[in-house]
Amino acid sequence: MSSSHKRSVATVTSTAKGVHGQVSESGRLSLPAAVRREVGLERGGPVRIDVVDGSIRIRTVTEIKDRIRALARSTGFAEKASVDDFVAWRAAERTDEEKKASER
Repeated sequence: MSSSHKRSVATVTSTAKGVHGQVSESGRLSLPAAVRREVGLERGGPVRIDVVDGSIRIRTVTEIKDRIRALARSTGFAEKASVDDFVAWRAAERTDEEKKASER
């Protein structure tokens, strides 16, 4: 196997706050089974990867959807669950905002 096709072996070490790993030369990072289990990715699945203040944050799509639903419930948007309901509500809100702006 040529050196450009060699795979690096990821070394993983547990710590109190997480796990240490190593990214291969090809940019791959394997998540340890314990980490995948903890976030519900035992058999894999879609994730969102963001860079936040210079750190990499990996979230499951399920986590993101749950967070959006919780925010919707806490703000009252849950009643506007369908796209049609939301668009109608937003159109009414926009009209109200324009009316208030014109009164200034």
